[in-house]
Amino acid sequence: MIIIVITNENNNYMTDFNNNQVAQVSSFLQNYMKKNSIAQMTADECAILLAKYDLLPNNVGPKPGFNFRQMLRDGRDKLIDLVEGAYQARPKTKWTIFKK
Repeated sequence: MIIIVITNENNNYMTDFNNNQVAQVSSFLQNYMKKNSIAQMTADECAILLAKYDLLPNNVGPKPGFNFRQMLRDGRDKLIDLVEGAYQARPKTKWTIFKK
């Protein structure tokens, strides 16, 4: 098995996302859940919604939802801010996004 780790010039792990994108995604999801009286959504439901409104493509990676889940993992790993309301009991378990 080969593992490739990408870092920047300061040897910090890199991400394809930035905090402005996270803020936009967080705001959109929280507003959508409030307007539609939704208490929580799965990561896959969020990924579909974000793609529908052209906020985050859903065709990146090995399967649908991978791109959004990568944003969530990067937030969990403190490479970027965590999406507001995002919760994962432990690594390798499903993500849930809760309305705040």
